[in-house]
Amino acid sequence: MIISLILGLLGLSAIFLEFWIPGTLMALIGIGLMGGSLVYAFSFDWRWGAFLTPIELMAVIILIRTTLKGLKRQKICLDSDQENYRGCSYKKECIGKEGIVIKDLKPSGVIEIDGEVYQALSEGQYIKRNTKVSIIGGNGSHLIVRYI
Repeated sequence: MIISLILGLLGLSAIFLEFWIPGTLMALIGIGLMGGSLVYAFSFDWRWGAFLTPIELMAVIILIRTTLKGLKRQKICLDSDQENYRGCSYKKECIGKEGIVIKDLKPSGVIEIDGEVYQALSEGQYIKRNTKVSIIGGNGSHLIVRYI
C-alpha cells in the first residue's frame, strides 16, 4: 500500500519536472510510475486501487493547472537591461509616428514604420492589413497602436 503511494508521488514529481526539463522523457516516466502505482494498488486490493485512481487523477489535474498558471505569470523576457543588451523594451522614439499594418492586428500583429518591422498591439480592435496606424505607446517589446 505504501509502495503504491510512493510510486504515485514519484510519478507526480516527474510530471512536474516535465515543465522544466525539455523533451517528453519526464512525462513518460511520470505516467509510467503513476500507472505502476495503480497496477500495484489494484493487485494489493481492488478497493485500494479504486480509491487511489480518482485521487491520482485529481492530483495530476491540479498539478498541471497550478503549474501552468504559474508559468503564465512569468515573463519570457528580461525586465532589466544588461550590458550591451536591452531587455524587452519597445523603441520609445516610435511613439507619435505613423505606420502601416503588415499582418492583421487581432489585436496583436506586425507593423512597419520607416522601413523597419515591429510587433504591435491594437487597443483591442481588429485592424486589417495595409491600414495606417498611429503609435501611442508600448508594452514590453510591443508597440501599442491606434487606428487613424
